Amino acid sequence: GGGAQVYCRPFLNFAVGLFLFMSGMLSNVDQWNVKKRLKKVIIPYVIWTIIYVILYHASQPMVIPKEFLKALFTGSAAAVMYYVFVYCELTILMPVIDKMISSKFKYLGFVISPIEIILMRLIPLVSGHEVNKYLAIVMSLSCLGWFTYYYLGYALGNGFIKIEINHTVLIFMWFVTIFFQILEGYWYLKLGETNCGTQLKLSSILTGTIFVILIYKFIYSDNSVRVNVLKVLGDYSFGIYFAHLAVMTVLSKLSNYSTVAIYPVNGVVAILVTFALSFIGRKILGKYSGYLAL
Repeated sequence: GGGAQVYCRPFLNFAVGLFLFMSGMLSNVDQWNVKKRLKKVIIPYVIWTIIYVILYHASQPMVIPKEFLKALFTGSAAAVMYYVFVYCELTILMPVIDKMISSKFKYLGFVISPIEIILMRLIPLVSGHEVNKYLAIVMSLSCLGWFTYYYLGYALGNGFIKIEINHTVLIFMWFVTIFFQILEGYWYLKLGETNCGTQLKLSSILTGTIFVILIYKFIYSDNSVRVNVLKVLGDYSFGIYFAHLAVMTVLSKLSNYSTVAIYPVNGVVAILVTFALSFIGRKILGKYSGYLAL
């Protein structure tokens, strides 16, 4: 939180973009099964929405039904729910994406995210005008700001484009863009934007794009690295994704926890506890664990 975002977040602003990039990279319109894909995320989304609404409104049980319906359709039960909407939208749009990337105008797809960020986020911030509340809801659920990652993943994964830039050059470019991201984050902070570390800044998109290209080149290189801890965490990452904010909320209620578990210790603790609960939950629920994304 606070101004620390300006310096820390640029090194972390790739996670969601990388997930969407790899989702696009591993997708193909010929195997497009929208019902199957959406079912895997919508059922856990509904259940975890109930859990978060109860967790955050336990002291006011009468408002829970209303808050549940509101959160269900706005993705506001917890911060992570927004990305479920983004993923579902991009999954539904896959045939359109395929047609766009197959056309002579395929490179126009890469300007969608920058245009969305400039029009819907940057201009209102600079001008000091708040976006209409209904437009703000649409914007908060829109996939357009993240479109670049999925589109690039689909393009590279299906051979529509090739990138021949040397990895050393890419690493240098990544650090340069991090410098610009720090500058832009500081500028956002000066303008009064509390979320100055957001992944939806122009510099963040540029940094994230370079990073996912680096990952793509590594995946298809002759190099291989096996880290068993990351493999195990990856196997449980869907459950960790949905549950970690609930775990962090509960942990924060413990006496002196916030004083002892400062960043990044609190992050490590949250991941380990959430992993342990996901592991236990999968063992107990068995074949029904998928409903909780475990």
